[in-house]
Amino acid sequence: MDDEDLYGGYNDDDSPFNTDNLTYDSQFQQAVAKTSAGRRPPPTSMRGLQTTGFNKQPVQIGKPGVPGTAMRRGTASGTGGRPMTAVVGAGFNSSKNMVAGIDPSSSITITLEPKIETEEEKIKNLEKNVSQLAEESCFAAEDNDKLAAMEKAKEAYKKERLILKQREEKNLTDQANTELTGFILLNVACQYANANNFAESLNIYNILTKNKIFQLTGRLKTNIGNIYYEQKQYLKAIKMYRMALDQIPITNQELKLQIHRNIALSFVKMGQFADAATNYEIIFKDRPDLKTGFNLLLCYYALGDRNRMKQCFLELLKIPMKIPDDDDYQAHPTDQQANLVLEVTRDDKLRRYERKKKRQIDHCIVTAVKLIAPAIESDFATGYEFCIEQVKLSEYKDLAHDLDIQKAIVYLKAKNFNMAIETLKDFEKRDVKVASSAATNLSFLYFLENDFQNAHKYADLSLKADKYNPAALTNKGNCFFAEKEYERAKHYYEDALKIDASCVEALYNLGLAYGKIGLYEQALDQFFKLHAMQRSNTQIYAKIAEINSKKSDYDQAENWYMQALRAHPKDSELLKCIGNIYDEQGDRSQAFQYYHDAYRFDPSNLQTIEWLGTYYIDSQYPEKAVEYFEKAALGRPHQVKWHLMVASCYRKSGNYAAALEKYKQIHYRFPENTECIKFLVRICSDLGYTQEAQDYATKLKKAEKMIEVKQARISSSDKRKSIIKGRKSIFEGRKISADSQAKKSIDQDVPLLQHQESKESVTRMSSSRGGSGKKNIDLNTDDTTILENRDEEAQNVQHQDFLGHVPRPQTSKVRKNPNPVTTFDVDAADLLPD
Repeated sequence: MDDEDLYGGYNDDDSPFNTDNLTYDSQFQQAVAKTSAGRRPPPTSMRGLQTTGFNKQPVQIGKPGVPGTAMRRGTASGTGGRPMTAVVGAGFNSSKNMVAGIDPSSSITITLEPKIETEEEKIKNLEKNVSQLAEESCFAAEDNDKLAAMEKAKEAYKKERLILKQREEKNLTDQANTELTGFILLNVACQYANANNFAESLNIYNILTKNKIFQLTGRLKTNIGNIYYEQKQYLKAIKMYRMALDQIPITNQELKLQIHRNIALSFVKMGQFADAATNYEIIFKDRPDLKTGFNLLLCYYALGDRNRMKQCFLELLKIPMKIPDDDDYQAHPTDQQANLVLEVTRDDKLRRYERKKKRQIDHCIVTAVKLIAPAIESDFATGYEFCIEQVKLSEYKDLAHDLDIQKAIVYLKAKNFNMAIETLKDFEKRDVKVASSAATNLSFLYFLENDFQNAHKYADLSLKADKYNPAALTNKGNCFFAEKEYERAKHYYEDALKIDASCVEALYNLGLAYGKIGLYEQALDQFFKLHAMQRSNTQIYAKIAEINSKKSDYDQAENWYMQALRAHPKDSELLKCIGNIYDEQGDRSQAFQYYHDAYRFDPSNLQTIEWLGTYYIDSQYPEKAVEYFEKAALGRPHQVKWHLMVASCYRKSGNYAAALEKYKQIHYRFPENTECIKFLVRICSDLGYTQEAQDYATKLKKAEKMIEVKQARISSSDKRKSIIKGRKSIFEGRKISADSQAKKSIDQDVPLLQHQESKESVTRMSSSRGGSGKKNIDLNTDDTTILENRDEEAQNVQHQDFLGHVPRPQTSKVRKNPNPVTTFDVDAADLLPD
């Protein structure tokens, strides 16, 4: 194989497709010159661009046009068969960076002149920015960020004013955007109203209403009426609302009803319930709903119209609930797909909304019944029964049991406990759920009356009906807590919390039970959980502080007391507790400050008074302590303790004359008080009043002897009572044994029983004639009466002793002394030994 190129000489011959030499082809140039493309002059806008070598026409970049005659097939002449040609390139190229007719390797650059914005376009861009600012202001107001909403609204208002000025300068006022201007002004007015700057808001609203360009003047009048309503100018508000009603078209019926509702509220604020009822009737007739019906019922109640109250209540019960029942969310026994759907929708947002709506409806009906029941009939019970019967016949029949419970609670609030208990006892024979609720309330009622036996009974009945009732478990624990069985109470509180971890009562009581047992850490845990649930409950702060104080953690106790004191700075108990903490730590000066503040807010608290008085005595200022103890004596005049403290302060301060006078007053009011007489003897001796000292010494001896006699009488009386109790038990034992024996031999000993009855009748006859027969003894009478009525021969009567070798005391009939000595005629001191 030779080295010659296989493709050599391929381009030696002229090809009809070779366009490199067309520039020098005279025939082709003449043909081009005769066409319209050849005679066309180059456009001025295309100067400087690259042209072809045929007729120096500019190359058009990317502009499609109608092909000229030079592009028709067969117009050009040639020596051989050649395809059609074109003057201008088609513009297609394999490279994206190449433009048709332009050599990419050339250094020629294309420069396009920038587009110049007109004045109208500039203004429109500014209006877009202003509109965006106004929208941001609305979003900030929706997020309750009033400051940001106000700032953005003002900024949008200022820019919109500048745009109007520019239009006036450019004579473009005909193209002004009135909708944007109205939107900006309305937004600024709303933000001023939200910020309670009602004057500025009213000014802008007046600008909008006076300008006829803005057509929503009826809606703006409503906003103006709302501002007057907030300012409590109800007459002006009603005037604006009525003007809005006249200007709003009839097609917008919903807005008209809302305005009627605002008018009714204004009349209610003014106390004109008849006019308010008229407006509510208009709304309720067109679109009845529970809220409007309840407000109408309130107006009738204020007017005292019984018939209208009844009719309105019946109309209220006719309003459909439009909420699905709980049965619709029950699982299907066979349909698994439906069960999956129910599992998802059982607690979704819609279901939560339905529950909330159901609670609101129930609250509305129950409140209406509680309101009108005492007013529609002569007594409360009759009116309540009427309401309950009507509820049972309506769609809200499930509320009948709740209304019965509410009836009992109303009796409870009226302190009519008997009727409350009677009402709740009617639930015992009803279904399980209602019976459990009624028993729970009954247990609580008996607990309030300190009847713990019945409280236990009904708590057990409630648990028997529903063992997962946390309220019943809490009541049961409360009964044990009141009986000081804290361990058992703790057990029930823990069970209640296992069922319902959010049961506040059980959680609080469990903390108290732990504190009583001494488990302070566990008590703190319960109170901290409760604090997380109720942040604003200062009672929990006080309990946490109290537990820390028992643990001797005084810093934490003081911290929690201080937090409670911030919420209630005038609470004397909190101030006293803080003072007690400082007193425990030995800082009596700081403790005095808090006790003194507690005394300022509650000057009748005896503990505070006693501490302050003791503080001044310990500080060697007894004359200042007199002020506090005198107030205590004034508040408790029958307690000798405070009177003695006042006299003691006089004595310690050296004012013996005042002390003597005070002790004499005390002796006059409390003549048996030996301590007062002792001080009188001492002071009289110190002052040299010898005769008075002797007299008081004699009185002291008499008082002491009288006290000894009283104590002896009390001790002997206690012994006699114990003896009577023993005899009563013996008598009862005899009676029981006699009855049992009588039952065994009743058929055999009939003649004997008859003989005994005849003998007893003879005995009764003899005793009635003045004989010495036995008398029946009433064991419930006083012991002295028994001793006086006992026969002298009773001491010789032999009887069986059921108690074993217990010596039986001898008794005898009290004989009357023919010459009795009356203690009132003889001085008691003469009967006492020296």
